[in-house]
Amino acid sequence: MKGTILLSHDEDTHRVEEEEKARFIRGFLEQCFEGAPEVAAQINSIWNVDGPLPASQKVKLRGLLTTFGIQIIDNLDGHMQIYLENELQAEWFKCTYKLKKDLRVIDPRKRIYLEMEVSCWSVFDSPEEKQET
Repeated sequence: MKGTILLSHDEDTHRVEEEEKARFIRGFLEQCFEGAPEVAAQINSIWNVDGPLPASQKVKLRGLLTTFGIQIIDNLDGHMQIYLENELQAEWFKCTYKLKKDLRVIDPRKRIYLEMEVSCWSVFDSPEEKQET
């Protein structure tokens, strides 16, 4: 799946990336445990915020994921992989940015903006979405 997010030129891109990555992980986990409401409830009780988890909640989530053989490997340069029982199930690729200028905007401070291009996939994607990445 690919997508584009428009950002102000002075926006904290790292924060936005982390929020989007967290949304991707949470969506993947919700799909994984769709048929197991008790596990989904545990994940929701741990993930009670919208966006990245605080460190204490990450430790709880890691314990739960270890129970089910799920590993999330984030190499901190923007690339992340999710494994289930040592098989790659989802991947988040490093975001790319394009600096753009909209000359139609009157305020010169708002003319420049960023396009953040997101690329990711999971085993739950439709065949059309998998071909995009």
